[in-house]
Amino acid sequence: MNKRCTALGRIGVAAMVLCASATAAAADNTLGKREYDSRCAMCHGATGKGDGWLADNLLKRPPSLTLLKKNNGGVFPAATVTEVIDGRKAVSLHGPRDMPVWGTVLRVEEKAASAARPATLTPAEQLVRAKIRALTNYVLQLQE
Repeated sequence: MNKRCTALGRIGVAAMVLCASATAAAADNTLGKREYDSRCAMCHGATGKGDGWLADNLLKRPPSLTLLKKNNGGVFPAATVTEVIDGRKAVSLHGPRDMPVWGTVLRVEEKAASAARPATLTPAEQLVRAKIRALTNYVLQLQE
């Protein structure tokens, strides 16, 4: 009986971990889509194909984000996408940096918001990184 209870306990813990992981992934996806829709879709389009409503007004058309994995030998370049989003990597093919540096924008927004929150909440930098990670993961989901 004791072994059975232990086994059932382990199964229960495993189920809770899987459920928590699924919940975290869903939250990350929701945050990523929200960030994408508010910051990226205007240029890159709702589906990431570079056909946003603002695209025709830019000097160079934004690239399709749906082909990043395909154009990188079947591997999604997560680190590069993250660096482009947060501003650490310039997009040399585009000439001067037309795309906003979202890492800087998010830090300014979060600094203002965190001033009104108690210090016990997540530090601003962790939230900025979470938003950028979620956005990168959302772009991964757009891959064809």
